[in-house]
Amino acid sequence: MRGCIRAIARCVRIVDSKREPMRLLLAVLLFATVGCDLNVYPAAPPTAPSSTPITVSNTNTNTNTATTDRSDTGPAPSSGGGGDTPTGAVLPLPAYGEPVTRDIAAAHPSLLANSCQDTSGESAWRFLDLVIATLRSQSGDPRWGYLCKQAGCSTYARDVVAYRASTGNTGIWIVDVIGNHCPGPSDPPPAVRWGVLPFETERPWAGSRK
Repeated sequence: MRGCIRAIARCVRIVDSKREPMRLLLAVLLFATVGCDLNVYPAAPPTAPSSTPITVSNTNTNTNTATTDRSDTGPAPSSGGGGDTPTGAVLPLPAYGEPVTRDIAAAHPSLLANSCQDTSGESAWRFLDLVIATLRSQSGDPRWGYLCKQAGCSTYARDVVAYRASTGNTGIWIVDVIGNHCPGPSDPPPAVRWGVLPFETERPWAGSRK
């Protein structure tokens, strides 16, 4: 390439020194250009940097172990009571309720295992009675009791405890404390749990069973 450029320049000087016409100068330049190996290539396109594909995997693990459990609370009143958000002067559910209940279940597994009244009769109440009696003695709080299944309080929910959160006998927290209560043949045995149910505004509370 450099030789061709020098040759063209030399021709220009020669033609210029002899004062040749412009046509002769153009002919000389064309001849010199054709005789040179002038290969002009476009610039190569930039090469994209190589990269390793990134694989994204979902490692989220569902840790929610809550299960829906049947509770012996009875049907809600026809007027639609129950489940309303408590307002006004309502006491919160005491935080010690759950650990006390679980401690009782751990200390008395046979009472929990035989807590179904359908199979064990009256003796099945021993677990729930013990839980409520212990909760009532905790800090001398007499608000723990039973949930009446109807207004006349002739029967009581058999697997829940109730906490009177207002001044009257309605307006109560109810907590399911026995999971798998009265299990079927293929169901797991009863187990302690602490499942806070919707706030009850119509069914009454009772401090003891009649």
